[in-house]
Amino acid sequence: MKKKLNVLVTGAGNGVGQSIIKSLKISKFKLNIVAADINVFSSGLYVCDKSLIIPKVEDNNSRNKFVKILTDNNIDILFVGSEFEIDYFSINKNYFEKKTKTIICISDNKIIKIGNDKFETIKFLKKNHIPYPLTFIPNIKNLSKLTRLIKFPLILKDRFGTSSKNVFVIKNITELKKKIYFIKKPIIQEFLGKNNSEIFDEEYTCSFFSSIDKKIHGPFLSQRTIKYGTSWILKSIDNKQLKQLMLGISKKIDFVGSINIQLKKHKKKFIPFEINPRFSGTTCIRAALGFNEPEMYIESFFYKKNIIKKKIKKEFVMRYFEEVFIKTNQIKKLNNNFSKGYKKKWY
Repeated sequence: MKKKLNVLVTGAGNGVGQSIIKSLKISKFKLNIVAADINVFSSGLYVCDKSLIIPKVEDNNSRNKFVKILTDNNIDILFVGSEFEIDYFSINKNYFEKKTKTIICISDNKIIKIGNDKFETIKFLKKNHIPYPLTFIPNIKNLSKLTRLIKFPLILKDRFGTSSKNVFVIKNITELKKKIYFIKKPIIQEFLGKNNSEIFDEEYTCSFFSSIDKKIHGPFLSQRTIKYGTSWILKSIDNKQLKQLMLGISKKIDFVGSINIQLKKHKKKFIPFEINPRFSGTTCIRAALGFNEPEMYIESFFYKKNIIKKKIKKEFVMRYFEEVFIKTNQIKKLNNNFSKGYKKKWY
């Protein structure tokens, strides 16, 4: 067994990337964790063994730049922590794995597109006879017709949005006509669950993991409340009905590694409304409670070992803010290394 793996995590400045980093830090494996981001002012860059500033995926010649980064730094596995980079690394997975010795932890692009497009998600659920919320693509001409099919309050959100950004609870047609102009690609969706402000408003975030032999591990089931667009209070749960639904969904999706699904309980049924074929902001919470998906990925896809069934702790989890203090010369060092064109080797 290799003494230490070199693992690179992109998106070190956001919740998903930092969640992957936290999970890797409590892994049973010996790792050199390399944090990466496009912005030097990303807090996750300063809490790892090493860090790198990387190019934007849309930059000219980005593929050759990433090949150099992965090769020069002898990266064994790349975890994608930025939602903006998921499509890019999915499309280029085979290219990078042929050009380097790096394993790219990402699902097939067909599955990524279903997850990234909330309307495609609903079409997938409908096609596979899985419960789903009524969902339509609105325009200013068909609003009156659509609101006869969906009762107020309803949800207005971006078809390609992330987290809770640009998600509105709409109470009447006047409000809908005003807010729809704020969203580039709007969809409207029936309101699920109870319209109240209780801590746990019947929202759930669940996950399962597919190993290299296509065996499904999990699911991890949890109920949550959202604040600042992320899971703020969470409790892991057991629920037979929810577990059966999740296992049924897992058989319909051909995916790699981790996938998490958002659901609400509506009229005594669990209704999925979002599928994310990737790691999430709650990855580190699941890891701390015994379901460490980045660790499982290393064990299955790198070491080719069988994954032992995980015992999940039943606990509450609450989030809090934490500061990272950085010396000025650390920022200068990262900027200098980036400007040199990735010539410096970390290992």
